[in-house]
Amino acid sequence: MTVAYGHRTVRWADAKFNRRFGGVAAPPRPELSSREVASKAWKSWLRFLLTYVISVGMIFGLVVLVGTLDKSAPLLVWLHPLTKVLVYSLIWPIATTIWPGKTPEPTKENR
Repeated sequence: MTVAYGHRTVRWADAKFNRRFGGVAAPPRPELSSREVASKAWKSWLRFLLTYVISVGMIFGLVVLVGTLDKSAPLLVWLHPLTKVLVYSLIWPIATTIWPGKTPEPTKENR
């Protein structure tokens, strides 16, 4: 999690802290087009895929370290829920790609 989400999470927490205790105003939310929303969803899922690959690699590294499948069975049990979460998290990027939301109409400021 630290490799894939660390920098982003620290940036988010710093911004929240500054808004709460530093008196910094919250920036306006950008109006994203449907393509940008789908792109962000896929980037987020790819970041999660990186987390999954690292986790599975560490589990198999520990299995090799332990040596036998009998002793490492409790480690391998974690592969099933990790894989389910990876597959379930794929629903949002697919949904935003197939059924994109409405693109915001340009306002007088954006023209």
